[in-house]
Amino acid sequence: MPASPEISVVIPVRNEEASVEELARRLQEVLPLDHEILFVDDGSADATWSRLLSLYDPNRVRLVKFRAPRGKSAALMAGFARCRAPVIFTIDGDLQDDPSEIPSFLAKFHKGYDLVSGWKRIRRDPLHKVIASRLFNFVMRRATGLSLHDMNCGFKCYRADLAKSLRIYGDQHRFIPVFAEHMGCRVGEVEVRHHPRRHGRSKYGFSRLLKGFLDLGTVLLRTRYSDRPAHAFGLVALALSLASVALVATSLTPALHPVWASAAFAAAIALGLSAAAFLACGWLAEFLLQSSMSESDFHSLGIEEARD
Repeated sequence: MPASPEISVVIPVRNEEASVEELARRLQEVLPLDHEILFVDDGSADATWSRLLSLYDPNRVRLVKFRAPRGKSAALMAGFARCRAPVIFTIDGDLQDDPSEIPSFLAKFHKGYDLVSGWKRIRRDPLHKVIASRLFNFVMRRATGLSLHDMNCGFKCYRADLAKSLRIYGDQHRFIPVFAEHMGCRVGEVEVRHHPRRHGRSKYGFSRLLKGFLDLGTVLLRTRYSDRPAHAFGLVALALSLASVALVATSLTPALHPVWASAAFAAAIALGLSAAAFLACGWLAEFLLQSSMSESDFHSLGIEEARD
């Protein structure tokens, strides 16, 4: 086995038995001779694993399998941990991304970027998935300040030390560019072709969109508010407090029916108590952060030290 290939490609797959062999062949046509491909089978229930075993080559095609589905983030982490090349690509296993785009990624990457993400300007997906993706990316740009067009694209090129430093779980793989920028990395994108799905079923849609919005709060706490969590909880507490004051004022309006006035006052009390709870959570988070900070934590803030 080569000590250090030029490029590693990590491919998380689940129930992609009809695609993995063609994808491996097409990747090997465009990759340099010294490369490795790592398939991570995320608990497939079809013949994906047996197809992968037919591709296995310790020098070129390596395999990892989860006995039960763990999610794309876990699959990526497992793949990153086993990569040996200084440059890592990720690509989905459904053949919708085109391996022939790899040279375009490398051209952008070698201009000094730490992460290059694909941009599917024209998506060959069902309308509901296109709408969900556009809405998700619009909200993410506004919330995070990172101006990528397609943050959730699975086709990416990474500097290896960046990929290996990520700590993602759940569905946080879609926020990788946000985490990278927070660590001080330079993030770019290239436009890529997108092909219609030929086999299997898409695993994404409006249900994943809802999960993505729920995850956004966690991501903001891990990035923008990582060193001041009380500010994040304080913003929510402020909004709840203002709503509580507005309801109190409404309940005191003489023209309001007594039943509605009582309901408004009860809602105001509930919002006020919620605001106090959020403030308490913010203070607790600040205390835990202060208690747990150590010298090693500064590495997560993108600090580098010159060495001989």
